[in-house]
Amino acid sequence: MTEYDRPELAEFWRLARETMEGGGRSAFSFRVEDAGTATVLGELLRKPVAHPARRQISLARLDEHIRAHGSSLPEVLESVHGKPIGLSTSQESSTADAVLKFALREHGLLQESWAAEWIEHVRRYGKIPQPALPMIANQAASILARLRPEPRRWTTRFALAGNDLDDGRPLARIVRKALALAGTDWERSGVLPDAYRNPVLTSQGYLTLNDSLAAQEITVVRSPRLLESGVPGPLMVLPDGLTPQARHHLDGRTVRCHHDFTPDGIRVMNEVLAWTGGTAWRMSAADYREAVATLIARGVELPTLKSRPEEASWDPALAETMATTGLMVTEEHVLPSLV
Repeated sequence: MTEYDRPELAEFWRLARETMEGGGRSAFSFRVEDAGTATVLGELLRKPVAHPARRQISLARLDEHIRAHGSSLPEVLESVHGKPIGLSTSQESSTADAVLKFALREHGLLQESWAAEWIEHVRRYGKIPQPALPMIANQAASILARLRPEPRRWTTRFALAGNDLDDGRPLARIVRKALALAGTDWERSGVLPDAYRNPVLTSQGYLTLNDSLAAQEITVVRSPRLLESGVPGPLMVLPDGLTPQARHHLDGRTVRCHHDFTPDGIRVMNEVLAWTGGTAWRMSAADYREAVATLIARGVELPTLKSRPEEASWDPALAETMATTGLMVTEEHVLPSLV
C-alpha cells in the first residue's frame, strides 16, 4: 500500500476524480471527519489538518504537492482507481470553455480584453490534455492576476511556478499567449528569467533581483570608469544598456542619466528616460559642442560618427548637431568634467 491508496483517502480521491472529469471546477470540498483522516491528509498535503473540518482542495495545489514527490495527480488517480482520467470527445469540447472561463472568473480576469481570444486559443491550440486543464488553467489565471503593470512586482518564472514556466511547457505556453494578447511580455510584466542573471553594477556593488538598492536618487552612466574615478553618486553602471535587472532596480527611483555622445548612447538614454521619467545630465547639444571643442584643442583624436543618431528625447537639437559635426564623444573623454 502506498501513501496514496490509504483507505482514509478513498472518498478524497473519488471527489478529486469527479472534479477533474466533470470539468468547469478547479477545486472540491472535502469533509475531514476523524483524526485518522486528518493525519493521513496532513501527510499528503504536508501541513497540519484539523478535524472535524471541511477543507477546500484546489486541484492545482494538490497536483503541486504530488509533483514535488515525483508523480502527478492524474497518475495518482489512475493508480488508485485502476483507470486513467478521461472525458468523451463531446464532453471535452463542451467543458473546455467552461473550465477556462471559471479559472479566469475566479481570479477577476474574465472581463479582460484578451480573455475571449485566449480561451479560444487555449481550447483549440493549447495541446493540454483535458484532465490536466482545470489545474493548468487555474495556475495560469493565478499567475496572470499577479502580473499587473501597476504596481509592478518584479519576480522570476521559477518563483511564480517552479519549472512549469520553462519554455515549452504547457503552462508557459498559455501564460505567454495571454501576455501577448494583452500587448506585453515576460519582461514588461516584471518577470525575469532568473534572479541572478546579469547583475547590475552600482556604488553598492553588484545587485541581483534579491538585493535592494538603498538610494532613492541615482545617476545612471555607461562606463565603469566613472565609478572608479569618484564621480558623485550613487551610480548605476549600464555598459549593456537597460537590462531587466536595471529596470527592476530603477523602478520608482529619481534618475538622472549620462552616456556617450554616440548613436548607442542616445538610444540607451532614450530608453532609460522613457522607463524612469528621469532627466538627462550634461547631455545637451551645448554640452556636446563644448566637449568637442575642448578635446580638439587638447589634441584628442575623436572617433568618426558613421551614422546619424536617433532624436534625443531631452534635446531635439542634439542629433542634428552630432550629425553636422560628425564626431563621437565617450564618457571617458569627458570624465574630468564629470568628477
